[in-house]
Amino acid sequence: MSKNPIIAINQAKIFNRPESHEIMMKVGPKVCITTANHPGFLGFEQLIQTGIHPMAGRYGGGSVDMRETLNPIAMYQYTVWKDLHSHEEMHHDNFDTIYELCGSCLDMVIEGPWEVYYEIIKSDLPPIMGITDVPTILGDAFAKQQPVPKVALAEQRAITVGDHWVMKGHEQDFEVGVIKTLEWLKASVPGMIGWMILKQTGASAIGSFQLDPEGMLKATLGANPPKYNTNYGSKIPTQPPIPAQTPAQYLIHMEWESPAHAHTGLGYVMVDYDLRQIHNNGVLQHLDKGPYYMFFAPMMEQGMWRKKLMF
Repeated sequence: MSKNPIIAINQAKIFNRPESHEIMMKVGPKVCITTANHPGFLGFEQLIQTGIHPMAGRYGGGSVDMRETLNPIAMYQYTVWKDLHSHEEMHHDNFDTIYELCGSCLDMVIEGPWEVYYEIIKSDLPPIMGITDVPTILGDAFAKQQPVPKVALAEQRAITVGDHWVMKGHEQDFEVGVIKTLEWLKASVPGMIGWMILKQTGASAIGSFQLDPEGMLKATLGANPPKYNTNYGSKIPTQPPIPAQTPAQYLIHMEWESPAHAHTGLGYVMVDYDLRQIHNNGVLQHLDKGPYYMFFAPMMEQGMWRKKLMF
């Protein structure tokens, strides 16, 4: 097991409408408060998709700002933990509460939830995260069911998450190439704040609502929750119950001062000759799928966990 903190990312696609944002702001803080009951919990970051990188995604119909047109829209909830057992134990100890809170969100969910575990391979995320008032701007807009002000998009810190599926046996070479690429960007491109390399190690059955058949089919609105149980049993696991996918999935998490910086910065791997050689040979050469980059904005976050990740 890794000695570094692990990240569980609850991935979902949601109906992009005002009512969804209202539910997020109503339920999200309650889930965070409940999660923080556990001593192994280190922090969280809730991200809402704002668009894609059209060049990285190779999709001409996509753009950086798709907040008003993209439907469904991705929502990634990062929770950071001392270890995997702490996360699973939290779900066990707070099962009834989490089931009720998350169940009240299902009216906005199109796909998911799918809660995936990631090992933090390497991190260069600083503890200072840039503009701090933007989550408040976003929260106020969503709570009032109003569009996010354009100034918020222009000024806010932008998070890009790149999906890479790596050929079997190429993982080590890929990690070396990604680190070289990210270090080049951090040293040479304006606006880059920091980055993490995340490798998928499996998924949480209970965090993904993959209950046993009786629990899956129980009719309830949350007041009478099913028993804590999955197809892997009712014991608290210390390893990911659902195995890691193959080929190996890596997420490259980058943070930029603004969406404009992120859009321009990622493009350097295509237009700068020196970086192109590093990225072509160190990253693209080892892929079965990707890279595909999504743009996110932080909605709610508690970033103290970043201080533990400078390695």
